[in-house]
Amino acid sequence: MTEYKLDIIGKVCPYCLLAVRKKVKELSSGDVLIVKTDHPPAANDTIPTDMKKLGYGVKSTLLEPGVWELKINVP
Repeated sequence: MTEYKLDIIGKVCPYCLLAVRKKVKELSSGDVLIVKTDHPPAANDTIPTDMKKLGYGVKSTLLEPGVWELKINVP
């Protein structure tokens, strides 16, 4: 298991979702992707919903006002 980080602070959808989709395709089973974002729709809806549909485990945590960390587990 390896942990990877993706910082998409300052980016908005659809870029946020496309960047996450591209990165998770490069990962192996058991890897974890930590995504940092300041775009509320990406943190609370777009990315978690899409990743769950694709079978990934997702947890979104508010780090500070306006900044979220998403932990995506690759199955």
